[in-house]
Amino acid sequence: MNKKPVLLISFHNQKALGVRYLEKSLKSAGYEVNIIFFKGFNSVKPDSASKEELSLLKAAIDKINPGLIGLSVMTSLYLETVYAVNSAIKSNFNNIPVLWGGVYATLFPEKCLEQADFVIRGEGEHAIIELTDAIYNNLPFDGIKNLAFKKQEGIIINEVRALCQNLDEFGYPEIGGDNKYYINNDKISQGDPQLNSVSFELTASRGCPFVCSYCCSVNLHRVYKGMGGYVRFRSVSSVMDELREAKSKLKNLKVVHFWDEIFSDDENWIHEFTIRYKREINLPFEIWGHPLKVNRAFIKSLVDTGLYKVVMGIQSGSPRVRKEIFHRVEKQEDIINASRILAECRVPQVIYDFMLQHPFETDKDIRQTYELCTQLAPPFELQLHGLNFLPGTDIVEKAVKMNILSSEDLEKIMYSPIQDQYNMYWGYKNTSMMSKFWYALTYMSQFGITRPVARYFANTHKSTPAVKLALILYKIARPLSRVRYLYKKGMIVLKAFR
Repeated sequence: MNKKPVLLISFHNQKALGVRYLEKSLKSAGYEVNIIFFKGFNSVKPDSASKEELSLLKAAIDKINPGLIGLSVMTSLYLETVYAVNSAIKSNFNNIPVLWGGVYATLFPEKCLEQADFVIRGEGEHAIIELTDAIYNNLPFDGIKNLAFKKQEGIIINEVRALCQNLDEFGYPEIGGDNKYYINNDKISQGDPQLNSVSFELTASRGCPFVCSYCCSVNLHRVYKGMGGYVRFRSVSSVMDELREAKSKLKNLKVVHFWDEIFSDDENWIHEFTIRYKREINLPFEIWGHPLKVNRAFIKSLVDTGLYKVVMGIQSGSPRVRKEIFHRVEKQEDIINASRILAECRVPQVIYDFMLQHPFETDKDIRQTYELCTQLAPPFELQLHGLNFLPGTDIVEKAVKMNILSSEDLEKIMYSPIQDQYNMYWGYKNTSMMSKFWYALTYMSQFGITRPVARYFANTHKSTPAVKLALILYKIARPLSRVRYLYKKGMIVLKAFR
């Protein structure tokens, strides 16, 4: 039997939960595993792989001498880096089979097999063990569910296996270990990069109950149709075990981030969680929420337990855009009611996420976003950004059908260099003066000091001088958000080192 280790590589994410779960699975099956976290996360100026970083990667692979290399391909945003690494591996280690997995690989196995030898679709914990067994023991691949691969007669895409309904079966990712390497800024370090963090990320569930058009979840639902319940939860005991280990190993740990797509609203789960979390962990934590999943009793209980931040996607104040374009079913009153509950339960930090100034949006739509923000219960913060067209999302096809963008234009957008994609995400191409005006007022609605100013300008929006002055004031107000962010982050870091 081949005793060489398996090497897993993640991109632009030094926490990479998916890769860490695969490490756990392979180790449980008796395999030695190494992980390389290639490049750190930067949501504003992500840089591509440098020659020095690729050279460091080559040296690390030489040292590890793996029998299989797996690349985590979660999104098209980082394909530029994935291609560079894949090319470096194939140029220098052509005898080592390369596996791609992740959301992008799940939805586009044929395209990925242009680069990779194998693709695992969907949950990979069982499939990667079976594939490794087959490679290391020279066995056939035909019966391995979730696997796609190339044969002489063409591409073979095996059926997917039923979703695991008992998430505790997978355990939870290992924390720490000298089997991990971090390559970033032309340097390499050995050891788990998350050990020095003040925050810890985990998921208590898998799957999202919603099917928003701009998200890949809708097509993951289709992949797994009839293959078991899509939204599943770990037991509270499993979550507590992971958090206790994190608390013992991350010496500066002060904040817990739950990266569940929607945090649990199961009454029994919440009841047990709130009792045990406060007793066993007792650290501030943050969650993602949804307007239709905000329950007053649950939120109050979570705040008493340590909930300090809720990030909630609203995406647009326009009912038309939410329903017809984004396929979101909540109404204005649902959003407003959810905001009141969050405010009345005194969640310390509430952030509402909006996607604005995209090709589907009219001036009327963005004005409705401002008007909705005036009805949200303060205090709150806003995350305002553009719309990313991502492969495997329904909104791509919608843009073509509505003659918003051509297929050729979308291909250029979706597969452009990493920095160009992020520029489109945080910037905007809308040149309408009124769109910029309502965007500016929306931005100012989050600050108590500028909210009355925004209200004044909203009443004078037909005056061209007033519109121009509002845009000037918006530029002056923009640093307020950065100052607030740095202050809150600084307070967390300060507490971590007390």
